[in-house]
Amino acid sequence: MTKYVEIMRHFLLAIMMMTTIVLSAQVVDDIYGDIKDGNDVQLSIVTPAKPDKASKQSQKEREKLLKQRVDSLGHAKAAMALERGYWVLVADRINVGYTAYTAAGLDGNSNFVFQQAQEGVVQFAFNHANPGTNGMGGMTMKGRVSDVKMRTDKKGNINYSYVLLGEDINAHIDITVYAGSDYAQAIVEPAFSGPRLTFNGRLVPYIRPRQ
Repeated sequence: MTKYVEIMRHFLLAIMMMTTIVLSAQVVDDIYGDIKDGNDVQLSIVTPAKPDKASKQSQKEREKLLKQRVDSLGHAKAAMALERGYWVLVADRINVGYTAYTAAGLDGNSNFVFQQAQEGVVQFAFNHANPGTNGMGGMTMKGRVSDVKMRTDKKGNINYSYVLLGEDINAHIDITVYAGSDYAQAIVEPAFSGPRLTFNGRLVPYIRPRQ
C-alpha cells in the first residue's frame, strides 16, 4: 500500500510539472506572439557607408572653397570700410615696442583702433595690476584723422595710413589688410615719445553709436 501511494504521489507531481510548463509557454506566446509574427512593425536598419578617400578629398575642397569665399568677402568689406572711413580693427594681439611685451588673447571690445570719419581712437587695456590712464591697464588716445592715404600693392594687400593728432596722441598709423582676408595689422608710431604699438586682428566695418 505504501508503495502504491508513493507511485501515485510521483505521478501527480509529474502532471503538475507538465501543466506548469504548458501554462508558461502559453504566457510567453501571448506576450511575444505579435513580435514573432512581425506584422505590426517593419524595421529597416541601415549601416552608413564609410566615406571613401575621394569623398573626403571632395569635402575638404568644398570647405576650402567656402573659406576662400568668406575671406574674400571679408576683404572686400574691409576695403569698403576703409574707403568710407568708418571701421575698427579689433585686436587679438598687441606688441609693445619692437621686441618687447606681447599681449595675446585680448578682449576686442577694449583693445582696438578705429576711425569714424575725422575722429580716431587708439585703445589698449591689458587689465593687469597697473590700472594705466584708462583704469583698465592701458591707455585710450583720441585725436583727429588727417593725411589719409590708401593703395593696394601687387600682392593684393591694402595699405592704409593716416596721422592721428590730439591731446593724448600724435602718431602716424600704418595699416595693412592682408590679401584675401580681413585680418590686418596696425602700427601706431608716436611722433615724439612713447613705445611703438602693433595691433593685430580683424578689420571690419563699424559705425559708432550716437551717445
